[in-house]
Amino acid sequence: MPEIIKEIAGGLGGLMLKIFLIVMPLIILLEWAKSQRWFGRFIDATNPLFRPIGFRPQAIFPLLIGIIFGIAYGAGVLIPQARSGDLDAKQVFLIAAFLGLCHAIIEDTLLFVALGANGWVIVVTRFLIALGVVFGLSKLGWPASETPAPGGIERGK
Repeated sequence: MPEIIKEIAGGLGGLMLKIFLIVMPLIILLEWAKSQRWFGRFIDATNPLFRPIGFRPQAIFPLLIGIIFGIAYGAGVLIPQARSGDLDAKQVFLIAAFLGLCHAIIEDTLLFVALGANGWVIVVTRFLIALGVVFGLSKLGWPASETPAPGGIERGK
């Protein structure tokens, strides 16, 4: 029995170390990138890719943050923008739909690659599925652009 516990503890410890070594540099990189001019230009450069799908320029920063770093970081950027009125309900809905399918693309992929998966297959498949689903949702026209921010997100608070 003690041998099994040692093996489990060793495996969990190794996995925790791998997760830490992948996630911490990404967090540090995000904080550094936000202070750089090139990051703003990168956000602007991605606008042509996301505009045909239904995203406005104001939606791109929280979308990219969520794609790269995960739902929690994306929501941390998305909620203040929605409260300030920069994003309407349609943009919040489209961002949430996209991130539900394609979030933490770097972090998740690196974690699966560490376990032996093919990273390119994961990235391309998730991204294309999210693009297709969100494109379809944006063409349905719901919710309308004029709709206030979604329930629970009050502006100006």
